[in-house]
Amino acid sequence: MDRLLRQLSQLAITVFGIVTVTFFLVRMIPGDPAQYMLGDYATEEALATLRAQLGLDQPVYVQYGLYVLRAVTGDFGSSVVTGRPALEEILFSLPDSAILAFAGLAVAVVIGIPLGILTAERQGSWSDMLIMIVALFGISFPVFWLGLASVLLFSQELKWFPALGASSGGGVLTHLHHLVLPAGVLGISVAAYITRLTRSAMLEVLGQDCIRVARAMGVPERRVVWRLALKNALVPILAIVGVTFAWSLGSAILIEVVFSRPGIGSMILKAVSARDYQLVQAGVLVLAVAVVLVNSLLDLAYGLVDPRLSTR
Repeated sequence: MDRLLRQLSQLAITVFGIVTVTFFLVRMIPGDPAQYMLGDYATEEALATLRAQLGLDQPVYVQYGLYVLRAVTGDFGSSVVTGRPALEEILFSLPDSAILAFAGLAVAVVIGIPLGILTAERQGSWSDMLIMIVALFGISFPVFWLGLASVLLFSQELKWFPALGASSGGGVLTHLHHLVLPAGVLGISVAAYITRLTRSAMLEVLGQDCIRVARAMGVPERRVVWRLALKNALVPILAIVGVTFAWSLGSAILIEVVFSRPGIGSMILKAVSARDYQLVQAGVLVLAVAVVLVNSLLDLAYGLVDPRLSTR
């Protein structure tokens, strides 16, 4: 219970920090939202009236105080482009981004963790060096470049997958058909990180005395690696997955733009262009809170994996 309360207090402090940073970062976007909405030929009177309606004529600290008070009640204002509540707009797009991010992370975990364990088990072998070189290429190439290259190869040349968009109709199979390529690109780019970091975690555990004792007692090598070492390395591996989830969610924004998929990322990009402060603030805040929540849940899961950590 103490651990849960400590996690909740840390979560509240983190969310407050995110709200503050998000507000001031958005205010640094150049341009006038009122001017964007009314166009270049708007009169000064019309601009002043609209700024008053949006609260932009108030000092920044007053705007910040009002924003925090409204954020506590879930009120992030309305989009200046669509007129609908900003939080409603973001929550409407959240499922598309969440599906892409979790699908990409699932691909990354399925590929990255086994390869990381395999390379640690065969450290110094040709397979270890080959996988590390491929992982280095995966880290070096930007995810948007991988996305464009995959569109040219798998959509234009081989015609295996649709190039753009997401299935708004059709069945589950049609939706999965549109999801495979973007999720695969996202997963492969994240898998490169997971592979390298899992290898490092496993090598550290494999060098411990308990593993040497197990090997000296004749325990089969497969059991030493896949049961004893993996169990001890599970906490740092979970930490790696938590960190890469933030990376996965951030990369999902680029993937949405490359594949013209709906989601929070493409919505935030359009909102930034339109100086839609409310929509940008709500979108960034929802993404940041999602990352914090996932990492908090993983922190709680550490206690299940290693009960000693639940008492710290």
